[in-house]
Amino acid sequence: MKSKYSFITVLLLYVITTIGQNKPEADFFNGSQLFSTVQKFVSLGEHRTGTPTDLATSDWLGKELASYGYDVKHLYFPIRQFFPEKVSLSNGKETIKAFPLWWVNEHANHNVTGTLVNVNKAKALDKSNIALIHLPIKQKVNSKIYIDSIINLGVKGIVAITDNQSGEIEAYNTYKDQQPWKVPIILIAPKDSAKVQAFVKNGKPVTLAINGTFKDVKGRNVYGTIGNGSEYIVISTPISGWFTCGGERGSGIAIWLSLAKWAASQKSKYTFVFTGNSGHEHAFKGAHEFLELNAPPVDKTHLWIHFGAGAATLEYKNTATGLVKQNNADPKRRFFYNDPVKKSFDTSFSGINAVYVLANENPGGELIYVAKKGYKRFAGVSYAHPFFHVNTDDANTTSPEILEETAKAFRDFIKEDIK
Repeated sequence: MKSKYSFITVLLLYVITTIGQNKPEADFFNGSQLFSTVQKFVSLGEHRTGTPTDLATSDWLGKELASYGYDVKHLYFPIRQFFPEKVSLSNGKETIKAFPLWWVNEHANHNVTGTLVNVNKAKALDKSNIALIHLPIKQKVNSKIYIDSIINLGVKGIVAITDNQSGEIEAYNTYKDQQPWKVPIILIAPKDSAKVQAFVKNGKPVTLAINGTFKDVKGRNVYGTIGNGSEYIVISTPISGWFTCGGERGSGIAIWLSLAKWAASQKSKYTFVFTGNSGHEHAFKGAHEFLELNAPPVDKTHLWIHFGAGAATLEYKNTATGLVKQNNADPKRRFFYNDPVKKSFDTSFSGINAVYVLANENPGGELIYVAKKGYKRFAGVSYAHPFFHVNTDDANTTSPEILEETAKAFRDFIKEDIK
């Protein structure tokens, strides 16, 4: 009797193990599961570098990779981060919610009062004024040079209306070696333009306020490695951003994780490296750190795939009442690839409506630094969808269908490329 039960136990263990090993590929790319990953990412909160949410994100992703069998490690880097608490523009009677333009100057006055003046209509600006501008700059001029030229006139601060389709405040990434602004600069939603213009017309003093705290924190990349091949396939994605970043970050992370699970199930001759990099909104800090310290050698890397912003986001159409969501993927989504992978990429993405950019030297997003580093074969996606960098970018800017379609196309691309 005992041997009978032992045989049944062994048989059950064999069946369970076999089912796990032979899990259909479709299960890795189920749209509903991919969408739940985006929802999980959004639910964690605002993903700015070095925040508790950022660390919780890398912790979650690391545990996921480890559960698939990856050797997981973290890469830390220091950052002096600003944590905003109350940022606003007020005339004493009405207050408009705002957001700071990074980097905030720790040693400058963050609460200034002056007359709000429209730069495009003012005859002169001086130390009694707070300047009103629009971003992005419509003229063909570097934004930093433009903003510095206004600061040099002696203004107390700057209010910038962030013109974009969503109507919400749009945040802006920092650039390499950027120094804190000499005066406080706040960003205002275009939906509040009329209120701001009323402040200007009134001519009475307004108060620009940036309240918050500065802390020395650490950003953290997470990366996992699996396989024993002498050549590598690297798949990267940013994991940090200004707000909840559902379509911007979440869609790429969902696809990234699905491919990680799929790659772990393969008996490949390649070693796979999946890296999730923090510090994206701060001049791509985490990506640079990975490239310098942890990336596989250029001459041993067969392929690099990068999921930048808007990897799988829905199309929105402008109407008289605002943006209206469509059921299809945004046809303006931009895929980048270089000559060595063109054939396999074209084959795998032939059925997907998007903008395709053959970019041997200047692909989009963080992929540009992969190209500059000398990696020979790469592809990826990066697109500023209508809710890019705004706080209403949640899971609703993507869908199970386009997540699944995009994930399977990248799977097919890898298969085609390593034949």
